[in-house]
Amino acid sequence: MTHTTMDEFKHGWPTLLASSVGIASGLSGLAFYTFGVFIVPLEEAFGWTRGDLSIASSFLIIGTAITAPIIGTIIDKYGARRVGLWSTFALSLGYFALTQLQGNIMAFYAAWLVIALVGGGTTPVVWTRAINIWFDRGRGLALGLTLGGSGLSGIFGPIFCTALIAAYGWQGGYVGLGLLIMLVALPVLYLMFKDHDRNPIEPSDQASQVEQRKPASSLAGLTLHESLRSPPFWIIAGGFFVVSGTVAGLIINIVPMLIDRGLTAQGAAGIAGTLGIAVVFGRIGIGFLLDRFRAALIARILLALTAAGCFLLTLEDSGGLLTRVAVLSLGFAAAAEVDLVAYLTSRYFGMKSYGKIYGWQTSAFYLGAAVGPILVGVAYDAFNGYDQVLYTACGLLLLGALVVGSLGKPPKFDE
Repeated sequence: MTHTTMDEFKHGWPTLLASSVGIASGLSGLAFYTFGVFIVPLEEAFGWTRGDLSIASSFLIIGTAITAPIIGTIIDKYGARRVGLWSTFALSLGYFALTQLQGNIMAFYAAWLVIALVGGGTTPVVWTRAINIWFDRGRGLALGLTLGGSGLSGIFGPIFCTALIAAYGWQGGYVGLGLLIMLVALPVLYLMFKDHDRNPIEPSDQASQVEQRKPASSLAGLTLHESLRSPPFWIIAGGFFVVSGTVAGLIINIVPMLIDRGLTAQGAAGIAGTLGIAVVFGRIGIGFLLDRFRAALIARILLALTAAGCFLLTLEDSGGLLTRVAVLSLGFAAAAEVDLVAYLTSRYFGMKSYGKIYGWQTSAFYLGAAVGPILVGVAYDAFNGYDQVLYTACGLLLLGALVVGSLGKPPKFDE
């Protein structure tokens, strides 16, 4: 039976909403977008350098890269619901544990590595699998709406944490994040996220169900081994390794970067919040475009515009219009990269082994994102500023645009 876009959204909206909450509360949401807010308070509390603190974010991302293929394999076989729920709960406990830091930087690194390992089931590997099976005609828009959840974290997370830190110190910020996940995100996920690869179909509703109801073995596409022999696998992995490293390094350091330009912590957090606005609207807009235009063309245009935004950040503007435009362009890049990896994986390799393949693509993505903050932190300590970082970022984003933009037309899979 042929389904329309409206049919897909009519039946799939609860899982879409829950998946968006899962993204917002997970490692690629609150953990990523609020990490930079704690850099200056922890620097003041323990005397750690910004380079030291930036390395900690890389432990978070490395842990995520390690778990992604494992999580992908597990959800292909057993489904995503249990993994997502337990991992979200463990992540909330991880934030509470961070309040026990005593000034040992190695303990800080270890804590973020453990958080990444136990929270690995909160990444897009879990949530996008459900969306890609629920939605076909409206897949781009559905992915945009789902992944836009991290944009909400980008909007409200820095402001929320900054207020908590001002009132209760950095420990209060971590407690607030843990409570937000435990008391808000978990109930929504428990009630609304449906794992239809593991649950039977109601007979009366069977005719109107979308592909989510198919067992994993009946889904069409390539196996992991077949995808590894496919040039698009390496084009996507290599291109987004470069792009994710550049974007992650800049986003992690955007708050201290803006403080160095003369803004207060609150002012910097406010402008950093525009990242979230860009991610939300960017993902929805990009998702809409992905259903109508070639993904490679969209990637070329957006990454080139982001390179221009990085150049704007080198200009003297002190938090004015040019700075806001540049931060918005960075948010659009963050929106595009995550959307594109999930979308391209589903289109070029199908859904048969989506969890495994996307898990490995995510590993490449997160390894790049792990390297980026380290290099940015080291560069800041070496040059006592961010200008050299921003010039390099311009070139790397243009390189990523060329690599990803070289993808040809995706194959057709009969599902």
